[in-house]
Parts: sequence; structure tokens; C-alpha cells
Amino acid sequence: MSLLKVNALSIHSEEMNLLSPLSFELTAGQLTGVIGASGSGKSLLAQALLGSVPRGFTLSGEVSLPQGKRVALSAQSASVLDPLRTVISQLMRRVSPGAGKRAAQLQISPKIAACYPHQLSGGMAKKALLAQATWQQTDFIVADEPCCGLDASSATELYRYLAKLASQERRGVLVISHNLKHLLTVADDILVLKEGLLVEKTTPEKILKGLCAPYTYALWQAIPGNWGRTDAAVA
Repeated sequence: MSLLKVNALSIHSEEMNLLSPLSFELTAGQLTGVIGASGSGKSLLAQALLGSVPRGFTLSGEVSLPQGKRVALSAQSASVLDPLRTVISQLMRRVSPGAGKRAAQLQISPKIAACYPHQLSGGMAKKALLAQATWQQTDFIVADEPCCGLDASSATELYRYLAKLASQERRGVLVISHNLKHLLTVADDILVLKEGLLVEKTTPEKILKGLCAPYTYALWQAIPGNWGRTDAAVA
């Protein structure tokens, strides 16, 4: 079994910790979700996994991969795209077997393919960024808010697509999202962050049964459909 192992990963300076030491494993063939309120450290975790930290801060800990394995990031911002190249010209640099099928699943239309980054709407940019990561023949994918800005139907389809990358292509997929409702339908397990701390590693089943940390339970209660409910087991 192929594992991406994270050991005591942290981002800190002399004055403060942005991400306190956390440890977990990402398994090939599984989808792990990361949830937490704004400012909880979700996107900082994505940066740290790729070895990037904010100016003035230090990265500590270890991220280890089996020999020959690679990680690709589906970034949150389209600013990572080359502003002088069309979407398709950037994607074709990362083509791997199965790219054509993935283009159809991600609905990368000729219109999106022909655009320059500044011409993309929020939803179009998300699809381009996800394609940039998933078209590569990498073993592990980190998707940072891949469905933010998409309508509910499109978001559902992309979450299902990410789940298939894990279950059918045996990739390890880490999905960082504020959307607990969707993650509960596709994740094998879920990491819960609060103010840079790992609250717990749990599962959708435990959350839906109310067998989780109070903070995780509060995030579940914050889903509009759960307002007023006092027992997660009825979800």
C-alpha cells in the first residue's frame, strides 16, 4: 500500500505558530477530506505539503513519499496559471494517458481550453486548475477548495470525479474544503483543523452518528439543512 506520510509538519516563526505540528497518512486509493472554519490552516497545510511557506515563517517536520512517487497540487487561485498561455497549451504540457477521458469528465470545453487565464470565470478557472493537477500521472493529488464558486450540480460532479480518481485510479486524494456536506458523501476519512491545530481524524460515518469532537459536531450543525437539529444521527 502506497502512503504519503506527514510527520510533525508545522509552519512557525519565533512569535507564533500558523500550523502546529500535525501528523497523518494519505493512502493511495482513498480520499481524505480536510475541513475547518476560515483561518483554520487548511490552505496552509496544502502549501506546507508542497514545501511552501509564507515569508518570514519556517517549515518544520517531514513529508515522505515512496520512491518515485509524486504529488500534484490543484491550487485555489488561478494566479498560478501562466497569463501568457491559453489553458489548453498549459494542460498539454502535463498530458498523461487518460487525459482525453478526464477532459470530458471535467467538462473542459473548447471555450475553456481556448481562454487565457484572465478570461476565465471562477468556475471555469476551478476546472482548469483541477485539470492541471489530475492530468499529470501523479500518485497523490492535493485539491485546495476545488469546487469553490461552482453551482451545486457542478460541485457534486467534481467531488464524484475526485472520488473516482481515488477508487478507480488508486490515487491518494486530499481535498481541502469548507464544504462538509459534500465531503461527507465522498471522503473515506476527514481531518478537522481549528486555528492551525489538528482537532481529530474521523470518518463521515462517525460524524453522521454524532461520534466526533464537539468542534466537528459544530461544523456539522452549521450546515443549513442541519440548523436546529440536536442529534447528528438523524442526518
